[in-house]
Amino acid sequence: MDQRKASNAKRGGAPTSADVARLAGVSQATISLVLNGRASKVRISEETRKRVISAAAQLGYTPNHAARSLRQRSTKIITFVLPTLENPYYSDIVSAAQIAAQQHGYAVSVIPARTKPGEFHALSLLQGAAFDGIVVAGRENCAAPELLQLAARGVAVVALQERSPDPSIYSVSVDLEAGGYLATRHLIELGHRRIAHVMEELPRPDTWRDRVDGYRRALAEAGLPLDPSLVVITENSMAGGCKAIEQLLLDRQRPTAAFMYNDQMAVGALHALRTHGLRVPDDFAVVGFDGLAMGQFTAPPLTTIDHPRRDIGRIVIETLIGAIEKGSLEVKQHLLPVKLLVRESCGGLEAPNQKP
Repeated sequence: MDQRKASNAKRGGAPTSADVARLAGVSQATISLVLNGRASKVRISEETRKRVISAAAQLGYTPNHAARSLRQRSTKIITFVLPTLENPYYSDIVSAAQIAAQQHGYAVSVIPARTKPGEFHALSLLQGAAFDGIVVAGRENCAAPELLQLAARGVAVVALQERSPDPSIYSVSVDLEAGGYLATRHLIELGHRRIAHVMEELPRPDTWRDRVDGYRRALAEAGLPLDPSLVVITENSMAGGCKAIEQLLLDRQRPTAAFMYNDQMAVGALHALRTHGLRVPDDFAVVGFDGLAMGQFTAPPLTTIDHPRRDIGRIVIETLIGAIEKGSLEVKQHLLPVKLLVRESCGGLEAPNQKP
């Protein structure tokens, strides 16, 4: 793309669909079809769709109707941008958020966004979306530069279960590090010494604390070495959990327990262990994270780190509406507590003191 065209459009004031069309090398009709989510219906190629999205993001173009709504702040709509709709973790949060929003006269919409660089702008703004506040989940989504652009326009933005990328953006999360510590400490108290941690890939190290940091803290406190071979990175899914356990079982000194990144991965772990003829918890103990309802119905029922997902949904809405109606709030970050919920998959009884 010709960078001079982008510069010329920016100097001429607010970019228009004609500016986007010139930069992308397509017609304005194509711009309209792509940015309103109709590209697939008229067989616009994926390469053209990506070129249009990139051009629109580069110019900071917003369709007029969406821009007008953003200025007037009158939509009474709060939009959730989630990395997936398949994870039941988000269902509890969105359900609670809908109830809280309705009590304040707002509606909730949801956009699934498996974000790739340059596409968040199209998903959240360019497909005709208009909203007063936005909740964003997923590390790539929360790192998107468009969030800062929205916040600069006065749109209330909350990062869900991720660190805030900027002081102007609020965040609501749970104490992931404490959860990792509680899960690992409990397994140590049950006598396990080779404890694996199965996790998804994390961004570069920074001040944000995650489950793996709690795992490390519990091992260090017990005087146990951190064995890199016991930390497995996999995709965030049941299949990913299954593959990780199969990898761990190949080790001659295989672990006797695993702390899984979340309950979805833990379900996959239970499946893999059962497939390989191992009994849980007699041969191998498993602890998940999130406290999802399905954990009560696995075989055996899943020990997990529980946290108040419905409180998260409520606090997210209260934070957004407070920011929308007051302009700014003093409290920028909310960190909610976690607790260990002991069931049969770890083979132990709940310890009397479960503070992290």
